[in-house]
Amino acid sequence: MGWRKLSGAGHAVVEVEGCLDSANCPEFQAFLADAAADAAARDEQLEIDLTHLREISSHGLRALACAQHEARRIVLTCPAGRVREILTISRLDSVFRVRAPAIHFVGPSGSVPDLPTSGPVSLSPAGPAPVRAAEA
Repeated sequence: MGWRKLSGAGHAVVEVEGCLDSANCPEFQAFLADAAADAAARDEQLEIDLTHLREISSHGLRALACAQHEARRIVLTCPAGRVREILTISRLDSVFRVRAPAIHFVGPSGSVPDLPTSGPVSLSPAGPAPVRAAEA
């Protein structure tokens, strides 16, 4: 379990990895409260990156909710999976702005362009519906 804070370009990022459970949440909650208060004092958005978080307990959810009281502009970055499911079940996905992590592709020149992480999704057609045999 680990976490760290990075700042710059008008926002702060807290990266979290491992598992948030009752054993490490008091320390994480204090760290996150400090990061949220600091971001609020600087009028910065706080991004909490949960991309590398494998599990989150109710104690971890409480730490996130408490941070919301310190800094109003919080975004959670969280891919689909177990942690995202828990955010949905707990309805914290309606309290926080939750977004998918950025996907980077290497272009032909070796550059890595930033692509939008949300927006309309284009789905391919499902194909023709099955045809029933005429009833006699």
